[in-house]
Amino acid sequence: MDLTLKIFDIALKVIVVMMCYRYLYLIVGFFGKAKVFPDAKKEHTYAVVICARNEEKVIGNLLDSIAAQRYPKDKLRVFVIADNCTDATAAIAREKGATVYERHDPAHARKGWALEFGFNKIREEFGIDFVEGYMIFDADNLLRPDFVKEMNKAFDEGKLDVITGYRNTKNFDTNGISAAYGIHFYRSSLNWHRARQIFHTSTHLAGTGYVIRSKWLEGGWKWFCLTEDTQFTYEVISRGGRIGYCEAAEFFDEQPTGFGTVLKQRLRWIKGRLYAFFAYGYKLIAGLFRKGTNKWACYDMFFYGFPYGLGAALLAIASFLVGFIGTAVGAGWSGILQEYLTLGMLKSIGIAALGFWLLNTVTALLVVIRERKKIHCSKPKLALYIVLFFWFDLIGSPLAIVSLFMRVTWKKIKHDDPTKIGDLVADTSASGEADDTVPLSEEKTDVPAAGGEGGEDGEGGAR
Repeated sequence: MDLTLKIFDIALKVIVVMMCYRYLYLIVGFFGKAKVFPDAKKEHTYAVVICARNEEKVIGNLLDSIAAQRYPKDKLRVFVIADNCTDATAAIAREKGATVYERHDPAHARKGWALEFGFNKIREEFGIDFVEGYMIFDADNLLRPDFVKEMNKAFDEGKLDVITGYRNTKNFDTNGISAAYGIHFYRSSLNWHRARQIFHTSTHLAGTGYVIRSKWLEGGWKWFCLTEDTQFTYEVISRGGRIGYCEAAEFFDEQPTGFGTVLKQRLRWIKGRLYAFFAYGYKLIAGLFRKGTNKWACYDMFFYGFPYGLGAALLAIASFLVGFIGTAVGAGWSGILQEYLTLGMLKSIGIAALGFWLLNTVTALLVVIRERKKIHCSKPKLALYIVLFFWFDLIGSPLAIVSLFMRVTWKKIKHDDPTKIGDLVADTSASGEADDTVPLSEEKTDVPAAGGEGGEDGEGGAR
């Protein structure tokens, strides 16, 4: 057993060395500047795809923010997949001018399956290539008025297969829970997306706020695990595709405010990422040897998904148990008291805890300093949230261990924040482009419409 633990420990230390480039990412992300894409030569056509399950309290605000985009409406088409809804989500979406596909399959109530259903309907009625790209959003999102315009600049460059935008938090200042999520996503922007963009490599997707070139969806949506975004990320990068980052394309997300919701969501994230890594991570290894792939992107994404925290936690637990049992067998309870219940041991634990808190607090402080212009929160509350941020990372390893013994299923996260884009962005007017901000329901579009009354009945437009 001791030999096994030593080998495992050496392996983890080797992996730490192989992951040291992350510190360079942090430095570059903090000091570096995001790429500014040149003005687009063409206004490309897009379909906006929104999966929604009982989102009547927020879906209207998202659709309003889409209607307010400073982008020609004849280049946009909005689809809402009302997934097992029992409220007014579908009705509100139709009132706002979206094409609605209603889906009723409680046994497969998950975003990946909803996307499969939605893209199959789009392919049947229009063909996947009726637009050049598909933008994916969650119902609780809000878009800055120039989101599509900025995304189009990155899309028009022609080098990127998938592009993700800048994820901000619309309810950051609600409490320490929503703020911790906000800092976490700001950290991702700084430490991952921005740094990877500067190094001209691919980044990862995080659930929402991204656009996909149509060619990647010719065969429909095929990614169904708890974290379909991670699975799709592995697929694109391992096949030689490139996932880019457009920081100027800012959208807002509603974050949880209750600890029970945190546990439910984080368990899903962790279980989904573990499954995606062990089931599909091999594709990234294969990508290292496949012609036409970005080798560094495959390497980087493999170690981004590698469950190092879980491995380190399991090693620590196993080492403790082996030592504890050995001491108990050899010296009995008196040996345990002398070995483990000492002032030196307590001091070591205290130092480790303090070090963990300091590391997380300094990281949160650096992130907030760098992203301060994007954060909607008073300074006193922000200072408190920085000090308390450590809990967000602290629960990661315990939840990873728990997830190994649990059957984790997708469960709806309640969204009810009434914030509108005008509450977050001072100017939501079209700045002289008034014709581009009329409600979707009043706009005549050149993007093909559904045939007849398709998408308006209870079967999602099936005829």
